[in-house]
Amino acid sequence: MNDHNNPYYLQPAELDWQDGVPCASDFGDVYFSRDDGSAESRYVFLDGNQLAERWRALDANKPGRFTICETGFGTGLNFLLAWQLWQQCAPDSWTLHYISCEKHPLNSGDLAKAHQHWPSLASLAAILQHNYPPLIPGHHRRSLGERGPHIDLLFGDIADTLPALIDSIGSHPDSSPRPVDAWFLDGFAPSANPGMWQASLFDAMARLSKPNASFATFTAAGIVKRGLRERGFTVTKTKGFGRKRDMLVGHFSAAQPDTEPALPPSRLPWHQPAATASEHSVVVVGAGLAGCTTARALAERGLRVTLIERRANPAEEASGNPQGMLYTKLSPEPGLLNVFTLHSFLYALHHYHRIASNSDAIDGEFCGVLQLASSPREAALFKRLQQQLAEHHWLQFVDRDRASALSGIDIRQDGIFYPAAGWLSPPSVCKERIAHPNIELLTNSEALSLLDHGDHWQIIGSGQHPIAEGDAVVIANSHDATQFSQSAFLPLRKIRGQISYFRQQDVQTSPRCVVCHKGYVAPEHKQQLCIGASFDLHNANSEVTAEDHANNLNTLAGLSPNLLKPGSEAIGGRAALRCASPDYAPIVGALPDIEAFDNDYAALRKDARRAIDQPGRYVRNCYVNVAHGSRGLTSTPLAAELLAAYLCNESRPLPKQLCESLSPARFIIRDLMRSKR
Repeated sequence: MNDHNNPYYLQPAELDWQDGVPCASDFGDVYFSRDDGSAESRYVFLDGNQLAERWRALDANKPGRFTICETGFGTGLNFLLAWQLWQQCAPDSWTLHYISCEKHPLNSGDLAKAHQHWPSLASLAAILQHNYPPLIPGHHRRSLGERGPHIDLLFGDIADTLPALIDSIGSHPDSSPRPVDAWFLDGFAPSANPGMWQASLFDAMARLSKPNASFATFTAAGIVKRGLRERGFTVTKTKGFGRKRDMLVGHFSAAQPDTEPALPPSRLPWHQPAATASEHSVVVVGAGLAGCTTARALAERGLRVTLIERRANPAEEASGNPQGMLYTKLSPEPGLLNVFTLHSFLYALHHYHRIASNSDAIDGEFCGVLQLASSPREAALFKRLQQQLAEHHWLQFVDRDRASALSGIDIRQDGIFYPAAGWLSPPSVCKERIAHPNIELLTNSEALSLLDHGDHWQIIGSGQHPIAEGDAVVIANSHDATQFSQSAFLPLRKIRGQISYFRQQDVQTSPRCVVCHKGYVAPEHKQQLCIGASFDLHNANSEVTAEDHANNLNTLAGLSPNLLKPGSEAIGGRAALRCASPDYAPIVGALPDIEAFDNDYAALRKDARRAIDQPGRYVRNCYVNVAHGSRGLTSTPLAAELLAAYLCNESRPLPKQLCESLSPARFIIRDLMRSKR
């Protein structure tokens, strides 16, 4: 099943090593010069874009972000050299954002072998190797160290991945962010790889470039010169490296191009949620996982954040369980929900391991997670997944004997083991995330309404008194989001979940890892065992009940009947109401102007396939981040990055189609198409 419909398969680079230099078998071209690959990369890409001079001139008194976009990641040499130069030249207040596309990425072994050519880059190469994502199609964001760069590796055909960074596709180019400061036009030569050097590449460059964004490329081919000039780039031929006669450099003039970029038009270009201006302060309502991770992502970009919480402490409601499971449920289908859950899980693993390596503030254990089939249908899905994921290392398919050995308890079925996952304490995650000088926490403060004064938002509390204000607002208070007029339309669902606690002395065999089945059981913590959790769509009561304790015990008995001693009874528990959406995807993004959507897209009521050339209109600088269900620990880190990208006009960490699938406006569009509005 190794085809384009397989969400887990990507054809890796097929290499022919010639005198220690990797050569692409399919393209008949080398990845770097046999003479001096690092010198050529510095000359062509670093010097060609004048990066040293530009980075030394950055304003050290304010935070900023410099974005490089590359058309062929290859061995990562250009990235490593740019990172090294950034460390030498750029002020600490700025962040390097590196975006790179790769259709056939090197596997981790070949990547490490190639890096042996450059001993001076060894320390940076080791960090890259450690954070290199699995070879899975999609957009993979990684943050490399406390002050290290952010890198987005876009695995797949550049004709698909690069345009997917553009929000507006059609006749409204000005509404999409233009994040790119410099282009590394790398990749195999046009004669060897004509499929990459197409009009779609140059079109996307024009849509993504800031005014005066630079480019440099090793080639001087006519198709490249013409393609760039026709899209508004100035192009200069200059001396090539070594024995190469010519190369090209230039910049985006932002003048009217000779031809309008011909990206495929969007039938409904409604997803345009960028902030209307540069923001300096943001109010986040709700201090659970969604609110705290969002606050941190914004604070790290230099914004001042006021975090409002109605309780006495963060994470006292649905995010308050003592042990949260870091896991995902996989599906062999390439649906958008599966793609998001997969990529949010992989990002969360990277995110939490990075935090744990720099701090001991988070309580938890990366002990691994064992997922067992909860039904015959799910068992059949596992069988199919095993065929698709045989060569992946971030998970293991285990039989019942191996499952028992890994977990330390008697397991009677096969399963999937995630060795890098585990459990974390959500309250400790929230506490660590908001420990930042740019975040002010206001507790015992309930937001009752949000007022837009045109140039700032005001948060109104009890007695109609203002309690905070900011340039923008993010609603992250779970079900209570529907109390605000701006987000009252959201179709949020309450799902009751109860966990049960047992004394350490009641445990006959303590699990060594997290085991997920119809419920879950985690290793003992603070001298008690936690099991859970019930799943009730019809009960909005948050009181702990004996009935749910009994249900949790019955579920545990189906997993491992001898885990607890006979007659053991729960000594306590915790019940909370998860917040979910009808399609079980989180709701993350700008809130739509409902009246404007109803008017602009009214024709969809009669013809759901009608093409409407009108960008979506949104409530000014008002966003939402809710409905993470039972997987908030896994999904909120990537959701926070997405929201920060919206507010700061950065390149998104997800492709446009996935952003649309999370947007709160999706419900308005769907209802119009179904004539429900």
